[in-house]
Amino acid sequence: MPEERYPTDAELLAITQDPATGVDYIPTGRSPYILDYRRSLYRTLRAAERANDLRVYLDGDLTVGIRPGRCFIGESPVVFAGQTSLSVQNSATTSLWLDTNGQVQSATDGLPTDRATFIPLAEVVADSSGITTLTDLRGEAFLQAPNAAILGLTATASEINQAIDGIASSVTPVALNKLTAGPLDAGDLFHTHINLMQEIAGEARFTLTTDSAAAAADVSLRFSLPERLPFDTTLKPSADHHFLQQNYGSTTHTLVGSTHLTYVHAGDLTTSVNDQPLGPAPLDGQVVAVVLSVAQNLQSSSSTDGLSVTVKVNGVVVTDTPAQLTDADGAGFVCTDQGDGVSASIKTDGSASVSRGDLLSIDLTRNASGTITTEPRDVSVLVVVRAERPE
Repeated sequence: MPEERYPTDAELLAITQDPATGVDYIPTGRSPYILDYRRSLYRTLRAAERANDLRVYLDGDLTVGIRPGRCFIGESPVVFAGQTSLSVQNSATTSLWLDTNGQVQSATDGLPTDRATFIPLAEVVADSSGITTLTDLRGEAFLQAPNAAILGLTATASEINQAIDGIASSVTPVALNKLTAGPLDAGDLFHTHINLMQEIAGEARFTLTTDSAAAAADVSLRFSLPERLPFDTTLKPSADHHFLQQNYGSTTHTLVGSTHLTYVHAGDLTTSVNDQPLGPAPLDGQVVAVVLSVAQNLQSSSSTDGLSVTVKVNGVVVTDTPAQLTDADGAGFVCTDQGDGVSASIKTDGSASVSRGDLLSIDLTRNASGTITTEPRDVSVLVVVRAERPE
């Protein structure tokens, strides 16, 4: 079998830095060599760091360890802290995987069949005295061609395209309008309603609960499908915007009654930004919340230096108190919606009301009285507009 070729000697000697990873090539004759070697090694390890996520390694005759890492399983991100001294069975082949709860599972009869519910880690073969081979299976998760089964589709790609195209020209615009937006009696001519219970092959549970014994207790509806969903889903009115909210696992959805507009400044923010348009209000309602977050917080010799954002409707400020983040909130990612800084206070005099088409804009102020050592990076502002009525 032919060997993989290297570039020519002249080409290799001319390279000073790898453009893809930033790893330096140490010049010939450099002295002392060890410092340049460590610099090159440092960047090599940083470039390879993600490749080490969830890697299984040997740490005993019949035990393995798993490196910490991050992944996404089903509909939720998973952060795995790592594990050591995990026993495998002797004289057997053990499969290891990470489930939707971030727990390592193992079996001697292979991996689960539903590829959307786990990350494969490794296959470990052992004889009576110890582990003989360890095969890394992580590539099966990030190097796969999606198909209908993996995506949870029961139709083929051609069938989906046919439906989108209106089944050639046989479905007329009038019929599509009736199907999607026409009166109920006309819509029923084109489709039928299926009872939910006919589609559930298992137990369904509904529980109505109150979160406290107080007179103003929140009421929530908990819905469980033990054979279908790994987590219960909860429906309840949100205390923030008073519309229905769904919680499933670590994800929260506002079901009706609100929309949002977003401004993102990519990279370092080195100066204030005034009258930055967010866009027209998509519905009648009012501004009810402002969220300010940064991927990297400003760091300064003055703890009061930082960022603040005010919101305007047609040029009129509607925030009594701006959303604020300062050096005192710490380095790295910080967000007013996660308890950092000062949350915005919205005016109650009616100026926060918006009509469809009103222009929303922001003033993003960078306060810098001290010596700045780290600029704020990737600044994001989210403005929530609650509907005057559900749309």
